[in-house]
Amino acid sequence: MLWKPHRVLHAKTNFDFLGKRRIALVLSTTINVLSLVGVAIFGLNFGIDFQGGIAIQVRGKEGAVQLDELRNTLGNLGVGEVALQEFGDSSTALIRVQRQEGDAACVAHADKVMKTRAGAGWSVKPVDGPTGNVIFSAPGALDATGWRDAVSRVGLTIQERQLPRANTNTATIELTQDQRAEWCQQVAIKLVEDTIGGKYELRGTESVGPKVGAELMEHGIVAMLATLVAIAVYVWFRFEWQFGVAALVALLHDVIATVGLFTLLRLDFSLTALAALLTIAGFSINDTVVIFDRVRENMRRYKRMSLVELLNLSINETLSRTIMTSGTVFVAVAALVLFGGPVLYSFSIAMLFGIVVGTYSTVWVASGMLVYLRLRPDQLREKDKDEATPAKA
Repeated sequence: MLWKPHRVLHAKTNFDFLGKRRIALVLSTTINVLSLVGVAIFGLNFGIDFQGGIAIQVRGKEGAVQLDELRNTLGNLGVGEVALQEFGDSSTALIRVQRQEGDAACVAHADKVMKTRAGAGWSVKPVDGPTGNVIFSAPGALDATGWRDAVSRVGLTIQERQLPRANTNTATIELTQDQRAEWCQQVAIKLVEDTIGGKYELRGTESVGPKVGAELMEHGIVAMLATLVAIAVYVWFRFEWQFGVAALVALLHDVIATVGLFTLLRLDFSLTALAALLTIAGFSINDTVVIFDRVRENMRRYKRMSLVELLNLSINETLSRTIMTSGTVFVAVAALVLFGGPVLYSFSIAMLFGIVVGTYSTVWVASGMLVYLRLRPDQLREKDKDEATPAKA
């Protein structure tokens, strides 16, 4: 006996999706408004890519990099967010550390580095007050040259006028807040190096400042908007202008709702998150185009059918395909959420949510917008006159 394939749904379904379009409109509007309000009030939890930080490339001295072990070690340093990923091959890793603020914790890290690199008799302490000044203490008196060499051990490069004038065992180095913040990036690099130097070799370092992060954010926003507009124009030329506008509204709904999820769960918003938004837009428009294609075919086939009935018919005819596609991707992304680890966590959660909201917007937002955009006003029923005025004969 041959095996018979199992159907997810009956061959023909007759769900009244568009009959709930008013409820969907209220729900979608509420979600989008709350998302925008949440971003305005609480802001996004920007990651290293946009906030700035440090990128350190390391290579394992004993072969493959143990990312989990390395992540646990660096996570206990107190330098904030630490992200790791393989870089090129399994023996090389890229460590990204969030931008340091130049606070008391940074000076404590400098004290630890100084004791490691210069000896137990050294100490580094902050000066009380609003300045960024720092006090260095040595086990013995040093001249200006000695102090320059000493502070360079913790990555501090200073000018001649900042050095003590006479031999002394205590030096107060005057720093602006910006200078201290920049110095703290070097302190974090040396702290990481001292912590993992036994097993890993530093191959290169790079400091990502807030200006670079702002440029990445600007370019990311431009890329997102350009993608949405390009998709809308493509749908417009392939179908009609109403389809293009409906697709754009649905994509904006998906993107804004997903950004709201990042705000609600305080997920890291980085370049990976931006990639998730673009992927969600691509997934959503793929299903939308399939339904729109069926709508166009049915418009030619059923010239006297009302628009709402025609849209319901088209959605039902493609429903099995929609569920199979979304369900398959959902299972794959769920595996990423469970087993992908912290590096892919934000991306995976966003994608999981995006699959659900993208499928929803395809059925109710994109298709529902065709009613309000009067795609077929001459074929609306009397009960739809409150939403679209029929053309005069």
